[in-house]
Amino acid sequence: MKTDRMSLLAFPARILATVDSLAFLKQAANTMKDDAGREIGIFTEAVKVSSQNRAAFLDDACGGDENLRRKVEALLSAHDRLGNFLEEPPLNEPY
Repeated sequence: MKTDRMSLLAFPARILATVDSLAFLKQAANTMKDDAGREIGIFTEAVKVSSQNRAAFLDDACGGDENLRRKVEALLSAHDRLGNFLEEPPLNEPY
C-alpha cells in the first residue's frame, strides 16, 4: 500500500490546528467565566448602593464597558422587579 506523502506531511499541521482551536476555546470559556463573575460581583455591590447613587457607581465599576454595564443593569432591573416577595409572609389565604 502506497502512502500519500502529502497527506503525511499535512497531518501534523492538522493536529496543530486542532490544538490551537482547543486552546482558543479554553481561553474563550475562561474569559466568559471571568466576565460572568465580574457581572455578578458588580451587581452584588450595586444592589447595596442607593438608587440615587447607582449610576455613578456603575460608571466607576464598569469603567466604560457598555456591554458589561447593560448586563449589570439588566440584572438590577430584574432584581428590582422581583422585589422582596420572599421576605414577606404570604397573605392570609386558606390552605
